Amino acid sequence: MDLTTALGLLALAVVVGVYGTIIGAGGGFVLIPGLILLFDLEGAEAVGTGTIALAMIGLTGALTYDRSGLVARPVAGWFALGSVPLALVSSWFLADRIDSGVFVSVLGFLLLGLAVFVVVTPPVVEPIGATGVAARPAPLAAGGAVVGVTSGTFAVGGGLLTVPYISRVQHLGPHRAAATTATTAMASSLAASLGHSIAGNVVWSNAALLVVGAFIGSSSGARTAGRLLPTTVRGVWAAGLFGAAGPLLFDAA
Repeated sequence: MDLTTALGLLALAVVVGVYGTIIGAGGGFVLIPGLILLFDLEGAEAVGTGTIALAMIGLTGALTYDRSGLVARPVAGWFALGSVPLALVSSWFLADRIDSGVFVSVLGFLLLGLAVFVVVTPPVVEPIGATGVAARPAPLAAGGAVVGVTSGTFAVGGGLLTVPYISRVQHLGPHRAAATTATTAMASSLAASLGHSIAGNVVWSNAALLVVGAFIGSSSGARTAGRLLPTTVRGVWAAGLFGAAGPLLFDAA
């Protein structure tokens, strides 16, 4: 690996670490297209390699949020119960069985759909002093299963789907939903990392640089996490999704 490539991987991971921690959505929808378009990794390799870095981002964000008391732990636990097994299975058996060209197209359309979803879905406003309702195991585990498949296969959706879903199921405001999501995303990313490692989808030389950059970026982003207005967070989400989907669909065409 030459110096330019190494610095590029490091810079990409720093940016994604800051971005993903601030918005509480991991940043996989930026990292994976970046690895495919800028560093010529195949779909499954990009997901497998990127997932290692996403696990680091998720771990840093989850610890920061938990220390601040924002994580609804029972909610995170039930959601992870559904997401972790499916993230492991889909990363191990599914991701590298999809044709590379098809993979890029599906990922592009998935990101585009998520962008529209973020724009049109109204946020939940948590009443002052509210702590959410008691954890609802069945809908949380079911939602976790869906997110486990998208996270394990494409390394996206862990935050963008989970935040609004948890908000509505548990009546949590945006910051508590994002904090709880960061914990579930971390668990899914760790499971997907294991699956991709077993399947041989990880380029370890790249992953090592991404982990370093992700740690630097997520540590910096954690200082800003939870301070942005919900409308600002949604705008940043949508911009990132549209910005990542467009190049992927153009490249696939």
